[in-house]
Amino acid sequence: MNHHISVLGCLCGLATMASGDIINLSVYENSDNADVSGLNLFVDVTDGGSYIEFAFGNSSSISAVVTAVYVEDTHAIDGWLLNGHISAESAGVNFSDGASPANPAQMSNAFGGTWAGNLYSGDADSPKPTNGINETGNESLTLRFDYGGGATFADIIDALTSDDPGFRFAQHVQGLPGGFSVWTTSVPAPGSVSAIALAGLLAARRRR
Repeated sequence: MNHHISVLGCLCGLATMASGDIINLSVYENSDNADVSGLNLFVDVTDGGSYIEFAFGNSSSISAVVTAVYVEDTHAIDGWLLNGHISAESAGVNFSDGASPANPAQMSNAFGGTWAGNLYSGDADSPKPTNGINETGNESLTLRFDYGGGATFADIIDALTSDDPGFRFAQHVQGLPGGFSVWTTSVPAPGSVSAIALAGLLAARRRR
């Protein structure tokens, strides 16, 4: 079973969340007001039986390089994901354990609030623009975790996708047009297209 979790700077595809197979996520920090309309980052989540893999990729239509990835460590998933490590890197991608900065940029309450700490973090080797996950669509970084505490693939997906997520992903994305950078996370933006579409659907039902 394979779920595809997309991290999109552009919110135009958020209405697909209802399918349950693809979950679109948000840029949560963009202090430079960078143009993120072509940003398309994703994580493929795969069940390996005794382990789970998170494959970070980049199919953006603008210049963008993922230079750091973070997986949050929370009480909600305590003991569920063990022995996190890099299991695969495509050609052109070279990461090492331990991201810089040590934690992602601060998140507002709308995105889950303060980061609880790192279950895993990784950083592109220098020079980051060369060794990060570039926008070719062919580059990826795969992290593997063993299941622990009786957790299943469904438990991890539920923890990632619930209204109050049990843990989050975060990424530092650099090299955007103009030389800007942003931060992404696996919590949908408040007031997103999906929320607007849902409100319209409910209003339509009330009028019937």
